[in-house]
Amino acid sequence: MDVLDIILLIIRWAHALAAVVWIGGSLFLLLAGRPALRSLRSEIGDASGLVGRALAVEFRPIVATAIAVLIVSGVILTVDRLTSEAAGVAYTAVLVAKIVLAVYAFGIAWLLPRRREQRAGGIRGALLGPVTLTIIGVIVIGLADVLTWLFERGLVG
Repeated sequence: MDVLDIILLIIRWAHALAAVVWIGGSLFLLLAGRPALRSLRSEIGDASGLVGRALAVEFRPIVATAIAVLIVSGVILTVDRLTSEAAGVAYTAVLVAKIVLAVYAFGIAWLLPRRREQRAGGIRGALLGPVTLTIIGVIVIGLADVLTWLFERGLVG
């Protein structure tokens, strides 16, 4: 293992950690934070809205940092993998799908704080909401595993 391999390993780790922090935090907010705030609403009324906004304010810089790390590390890892002969057509197709979904998730994350003020409903609200963002994030993490499998398969055969 040479120095470049170690650097790429660290970049892969940072990429995975940023995804886990962002999507894990989103899952926590959806599965634990929202229900807790709903139960608080009956006890303390409007103050639960303040707590929810405070959580969002604290989580926003974490998301921004995760997105920055994902973009920088993603570009480096994409160049590394696509310059290898092990990355075939299937790998490239899954990678494109992952990138498209990631860009969509970045867009939702960028629009979400602005959208809350406008309260878009219906299909538009659903397509740009935190649940959709979290689902896309989970799918992107799954596609990362598919990419690893395809790449390793390309190395063997």
